[in-house]
Amino acid sequence: MRLGAGPPVRRADASGPDEVRRANLSAVLRQLHVGGAATRSDIVAATGFNRSTVGALTSELARVGLVRERPGVVRGKGRPSLVVEPVSTSAHVLALDVTQSSVGAAAVGLGGFLLQVRRRLHRTDTSDVAGVVALVAGLAAEMQARATPGSVCLGIVVSIPGSVRQPDGLVRRAPSLRWLDVPFADLLRAATGGTLPVTVGNDGDLGVVAEHLRGAGRGFRDVLYVRGEAGVGGGVVVDGELLKGVGGYAGEVGHIVVRPGGRPCACGARGCWEAEIGDAAIIRAAGRDPRESDIEDVLADVAVGDRRAVAGVRRTGEWVGTGLATLVNLFNPAIVVLGGTLGALYPTMEPALEATYARALGPIREQAALVRSGLGSDAQLVGAAEVAFADVLEDPVGTVETLRAGAALVPHPRGGEPAADPA
Repeated sequence: MRLGAGPPVRRADASGPDEVRRANLSAVLRQLHVGGAATRSDIVAATGFNRSTVGALTSELARVGLVRERPGVVRGKGRPSLVVEPVSTSAHVLALDVTQSSVGAAAVGLGGFLLQVRRRLHRTDTSDVAGVVALVAGLAAEMQARATPGSVCLGIVVSIPGSVRQPDGLVRRAPSLRWLDVPFADLLRAATGGTLPVTVGNDGDLGVVAEHLRGAGRGFRDVLYVRGEAGVGGGVVVDGELLKGVGGYAGEVGHIVVRPGGRPCACGARGCWEAEIGDAAIIRAAGRDPRESDIEDVLADVAVGDRRAVAGVRRTGEWVGTGLATLVNLFNPAIVVLGGTLGALYPTMEPALEATYARALGPIREQAALVRSGLGSDAQLVGAAEVAFADVLEDPVGTVETLRAGAALVPHPRGGEPAADPA
């Protein structure tokens, strides 16, 4: 699932005792990270390991502070099985989401817990790359300064609404930000001192990862996610794996042409899907001027039942349905998740959207449920964190011990003393 890296080591690939143990620790921690607290008996049932093996694995994870164990509830005779849960403050990720209007930020702890959340509006035009880098670096530093002492920071991951080359994080094109070939990962790494790993990903890819693991797409192995903002981003999970493509650009759904000769798009073409259903198009359809109003004004108009706004949003829903039908015909997902503006306005768009969507799909419509995002504006932050959790999930003990050894050489931002090791 990770972006820009090789596949995880699987149990079948392990060839020696150390590799087998690492893979077994990985299997247990993955279950707890995604599924939450579980009894040792639950872990036995999920992994197929015997009870003594599970006991040894959970004890080792507890030794390095990644999980803790507590007594379970007594039911019937005998001793209760111990409950094992991830320690959210043992390891965290600094996740950030850059949009045309703001930067969202969160410190996300093991288990997917949002420990801190910040949102800042851009004070300058987003085409000022240096200004965006400074804002992102400042938010990351602010959150890291407030992190629990002893918590291992696994890295910084940034969501960008554009085509991001993997694995180096070069933003090849982000029309809504007016970026072209911006080495954002390198710039942010320099701005943050190079002490933490920096990864940059596409907002649609990160959104689908989050919805697949923790949101509306949980439990489904084939998920299509579409996020509407100034632009339109998308991500696809196929048989449980993120569809990345040869360069990491798969899922650039905003630039499929749905209306040849239609509205001009920021990418230079005409009739792109995002030109027809992005925020500016919705604002116009609702009877407002995008130069004087933003999407929040439309949401407010719709909330009070303004007829012109409601009618305009429904007309836009027809184009949303047209594009979604094309994507569903291509990918045949089990569920389609709408995020961002599209998720917020889906109840209003639904009649027109559904009619167009069903007409273009035929029997495939029966297989593709259409739902709103379960994570809302937090989807990109949650998905970004999962990218950085990949290393600790693949090699829990080795990763934590290596990072703690390195952190011991760096003063903690709260007061100059090295971070304490809770283990």
